Amino acid sequence: MTSHRVLKIDVQGITGKKIEYLTILWPAIKGYSIETAGNIIDRDSELVLFFNLPDVANSAEGFPRNSRTRMKIDFRDGQADLFAVQKYISDKLLGPDTVSTSQHASTFAGHHDAGSGSLLAWIGDDNRMIDASEANRAFHQDIPLLQNCETCELAFKGRRDMLLFTTKRVIFCDLKGFLGMGKKVEYTSLPYTTISAFSVRSAGSWIDKDSELCLWLDFDDVFFPRRDKEDDPPPPPIPRKSFVEIDFQKDKVDTLVIHRYMSERMMRNNGHQMKPYTSLVDPALLVPAANPETTTNLLDWIGNNASAIDAQAVNEKFHEVGILQHDEQVAFAFKTGKSVFDCFIYACVMFDMKSQ
Repeated sequence: MTSHRVLKIDVQGITGKKIEYLTILWPAIKGYSIETAGNIIDRDSELVLFFNLPDVANSAEGFPRNSRTRMKIDFRDGQADLFAVQKYISDKLLGPDTVSTSQHASTFAGHHDAGSGSLLAWIGDDNRMIDASEANRAFHQDIPLLQNCETCELAFKGRRDMLLFTTKRVIFCDLKGFLGMGKKVEYTSLPYTTISAFSVRSAGSWIDKDSELCLWLDFDDVFFPRRDKEDDPPPPPIPRKSFVEIDFQKDKVDTLVIHRYMSERMMRNNGHQMKPYTSLVDPALLVPAANPETTTNLLDWIGNNASAIDAQAVNEKFHEVGILQHDEQVAFAFKTGKSVFDCFIYACVMFDMKSQ
């Protein structure tokens, strides 16, 4: 790893005379993960880099659709400082770390974690909200994962894994082994610049009791699994890191809070620039709705309108329920579908540049 690129030197063949020098420039890398060493047998640590280099498409079972989407590097236990490597990559992809440790993670500071409280949520590994300021402290001091200038703004915990939303990236903390009791932990970092689209889904009824956040990433990591039996039809492709779906407990996480947070972090304005990491998301945007029936009321409101929807009315209603940001305005709105259950709103939005 140099100041300008990742250079892989691949010595090929029996004689070793054939050598490939593969250069991957830092801007081409879209995400990365580190995995700590395990117990007894699995003693190596790992680094995986995700990128999206154009390549010949492949549909063979047991292989990725694009062979140039990830690079895996194994390190001998005790022979590499994995977190120092992670920090170097973070500085290259997230911006240089030049300030002292952030101490102002006030978002949901002191949020009391009462545990899952639901066997179904525990089995389904649904995430619940935990204290972001404690997570900020832990991943600065106990585990040196975050940059000094980086702040954890939202934190969630499932059955054993954790999910962090920082001022620069989304981090998945995956504890390996049975019930997470192994030593191996994988930390996957997805910078906000890698996320192309996102959606939130509210919980359903009866069986579908969890809400979801979906992230679409701008690199092709699709994998074609092998068939269990030769006569079986080809199994559907696995998106792997190209598409990520995160489950939340519906009674412990307000999905509109997640929507407002992602909107504030992701939407480009002021010359197509993202919100600077030095500016925390306004805590007022992250207050759960006082009325838990907000989404239902919104759907009722949509269902009572004719096919042509007044943009100003949509603008007022969507601001009222907290879907649109403060400086975001609806320019055009259209409704499709015959009933409230298959109704979609398409809205063209614009930003008030005077506030920037």
